[in-house]
Amino acid sequence: MRTVRSAAFVSLCILVVAAILVPAARAQKTAPADWRANDARTVAQQKINTRVLAAIYHRRGDAKAIDLSAPGDAIQVDRHGRALVDVRAQVRPSLEKKIKALGGLVVSTSRTYDSIVGWVPLQTLERLAADSSVLAIEPAQ
Repeated sequence: MRTVRSAAFVSLCILVVAAILVPAARAQKTAPADWRANDARTVAQQKINTRVLAAIYHRRGDAKAIDLSAPGDAIQVDRHGRALVDVRAQVRPSLEKKIKALGGLVVSTSRTYDSIVGWVPLQTLERLAADSSVLAIEPAQ
C-alpha cells in the first residue's frame, strides 16, 4: 500500500514539473527575433533609432544593413553624409562642442526639451551616442 502511494506521489510530482517546464521552454523558443537583434547591439547602438542605425549600416556598406524603414520613412541625409538628427541630452556647451568636433552642425537647441537638432555625419553618430550624457539619437522631424 505504501509503494502505491509513493508511486502516485512521484507521478504527481512529474506531472507538476512538466506542466511548469513545457510552457517555459516554448516561450523561450518563440522569443521575438528583434529581441535577439537588440541584445546584440552595443550600448551606444541601443541609443540610436533603428532607422538612423540602418542608414549608418547602409552608408558603411555593412552586412547588417537591413532596410528597416518604410519607403516614406527615410531620414534626411545631405550631400556630405550628414544626417539631420535630434540628440536627446541635457543641452550643454561641451556636448555642442563635441558635435562640432565630430563634423556636425548644430541647427537648434532646446533646454526645455533636452534636445539638440543638427546635421551630424552618419559615420560619427555611434561615437556621439557613446557619450554618457546622450540619452537617444532620433531622426529630426
